[in-house]
Formats: sequence, C-alpha cells, structure tokens
Amino acid sequence: MDRRWWRQATLATVAGAAALVTTPLCLDAGAGAAAAQTSAQGPLPLPTLPLPSLTVSLPPVTPPAVTLPPIKPPSIKLPTVKPPTVPSASPPAGEPTPPANTPPTAARPPQVGVPGPADNGGSMVDPGSAAAVIAADPGADLYPQPPVDAAGTPQARQVAGLSDVQHRIQYLQNILARTRDDLTRVQRGPDPVLQLLTALTAGGDADAASPFAVADSADVVDTPTGRAVALSGAIASGQAELTRRQQEEARLQQEINRRVRRVPAAAAPARSVATAGGAPLGRPLSGRLTSEFGTRFDPYYHVWQLHPGVDLAAPIGTPIVAVADGRVSRAGWYGGYGNYTCIDHGRADGQRLSTCYGHQSKLLVSPGQRVRAGQVIGLVGSTGASTGPHLHFEVRLGGRPVDPLPWI
Repeated sequence: MDRRWWRQATLATVAGAAALVTTPLCLDAGAGAAAAQTSAQGPLPLPTLPLPSLTVSLPPVTPPAVTLPPIKPPSIKLPTVKPPTVPSASPPAGEPTPPANTPPTAARPPQVGVPGPADNGGSMVDPGSAAAVIAADPGADLYPQPPVDAAGTPQARQVAGLSDVQHRIQYLQNILARTRDDLTRVQRGPDPVLQLLTALTAGGDADAASPFAVADSADVVDTPTGRAVALSGAIASGQAELTRRQQEEARLQQEINRRVRRVPAAAAPARSVATAGGAPLGRPLSGRLTSEFGTRFDPYYHVWQLHPGVDLAAPIGTPIVAVADGRVSRAGWYGGYGNYTCIDHGRADGQRLSTCYGHQSKLLVSPGQRVRAGQVIGLVGSTGASTGPHLHFEVRLGGRPVDPLPWI
C-alpha cells in the first residue's frame, strides 16, 4: 500500500510539472501564430501622437517715450579788441623814401659800380629756365652784352658781320639739337615702316642727308614715318646752312686777326707786362687755356651759346692784371659773368678797344678809375655762371667780341 501511494504521488507530481511546462508552450504557440499573421499582413501602424505646440505669443512691448528738453548753447560774448596803433611808415623829414618792391640787401650779390637800369645786366638767368628761354628764342643770349658802337667803318662792319654770323650759328645749333631730339623720339615709336627705315640708315654719316629726305611726305605727314621724313629733311637743311656759316665765320675771323698785327703801338701795354711775339696786349695772368672763343655747348646752362672770350684756369685768389693802360668803364656784378670788370684802352683798328674780366672773386677797382698795364684789378674766382675757378677774358672792338688769342 505504501508503494502504491508513493507511485500515485509521484505520478501526480509529474503530471503537474508537465502541465506547467505545457502552458507557456501553448502561449508561445499562440503568439507565434499571431506574429505570423501580422507578418503576412504587414507592419502594424503606430498611433499618431500630436506634436506639442511651440508657438509662444508675447504681448507687444512699447518702449517708453522719453522727451529730452532742448539744449540751448551758451551765449559767449567776445570782448572787443581794439587794434594797436601802428606808427606811420613815412620816413622822417630829410630821409629818402625807399623804392617799392626792393629786395633785401642780403639777397644781392656783392656789387661795385653796378651798371644802370638800361644795361639790364644785374639779374642772372636761372639754370632751370635756360632751356625755356632758348626754346622761345634759339638765338637768345643768356649772358648780358655791353652796348655796341655804330658800325661806321669797313673794319667795324666786318666785326659786326662776324658777330651776326656767330649768333646765327648759335641759333642753328640749338635748332638742330632740338630737332634731333624730336627725331629720336619719333623713331622709338611702333611704326614698322619707320623702324625699317631707321634700321637701314643706322650707322651712316650723321651729318649727311638721310634717305628719309627723298621720300614724298605729303601722303604720310600725319604718321610717324611722315614726321620722321619731315624732321630728317629739316636736319639735312639746317646742317648744310650750319656748314656754310661756319666757313664764313672762319673767313671773317682770319681777316680780323690779320689786321691785329698792324694795331698801333699806342694800344700796347707797358713794358712791365710781357707780350708774346709782339702782341698788342699783355696777358691778364698765367693760366691754362680751357675754352676758346666761339659758339659752344655751354657747360653751365647746357644749351648752345656764343662764348665771347677765352677761359684761363687759375686758383681762386690769383691776381688779375690789366693788359694795357686804360680807364675802368664797368666794375660790378653783371649777370652770368659774375663780378665783371671792363677797361677801355682807346682806339685800335679804327674802333674802340676794351678788355673785360669775368667771374672774379673780388674786385679791386671801380668805374672811372685810371689803371696802368700790369696793375692788379681783381682776383680769380668762380662767381656767376661758372663751373670752377677761372678767368673769363674778353677783347671787344666797338663793344663786339673778337678772339682774344691774337691780341695777347
């Protein structure tokens, strides 16, 4: 009996455990069937949830109106200032009234025996304006020239003719220099015809007529080639006249110098001054000749100018002596000549003979003073339009310059 109870109890226990195991399996089977059905029909829709509204309505804020009171600028009353009483500018009685627009004395160069207003030689041409003066008048003198006498004798007319030819040479030299510059600028242009002509004529004679001159410039006058043709023709024409004028100058100068040997001995200096080969005048100093008489490219103004004398190099302070007896007609500042002295020596070759000395550092004579040959009249300097210490020495007949070398 005990064994049957034990068996029944055991069977009952096993049956209960089996029932517990079977129950979840059945549930899983039902769930699986439901999942299979759901998979066949598609995913189940999710419920739509309403989104929260983020719109916040704020009441409008009106800034408070602030009314500022008007600000009235303070009233400032300036005191009335009474101008001081200026004493009268009239000079006291008995004193001369100074002329209007008189420059200060310190701005003037030292002058002794300044020439009168009619000479118009007190002012010096500024180096920066020399080119403009010559552009307006290629024959203009940048150095003042003393008055000349009337050419009433054959000798005087010959000297006057020499002076005219030399000024014409100066004019031509300045014109040719300007025209050559213009031609050079045109030749640098992009015109291929002009570049070809320039290449063909390069290396030729600079003074010879260019092949441009034979071209007909009427059809191309407004082109670079046409302008080059016109400029080249002008250069050829000007160079031809310059050559003729230089030959005429040499002929006139030879005739004038030939008569120097017949100048009377009365114009000769005193024996204390040595003369070279019986020349009528002595030497103003012993110095090296650095520039001769005639038209030259001025080293100070950088344009062509007539050089009416010779330059003798000497240290500053070297004594300058009178080359003959005479009377001082001018001593003072004279434009580009700086401190300048002229001495009249009477008549020679039928004309008034004078000698002049420029660029002095100090003048030792005054106008109207009588001087003797060999007397010291000044000291070498570099005043005026000068590039270094030297003496500029001139010989003038009737006020017109001639070559000083045959005279000393």
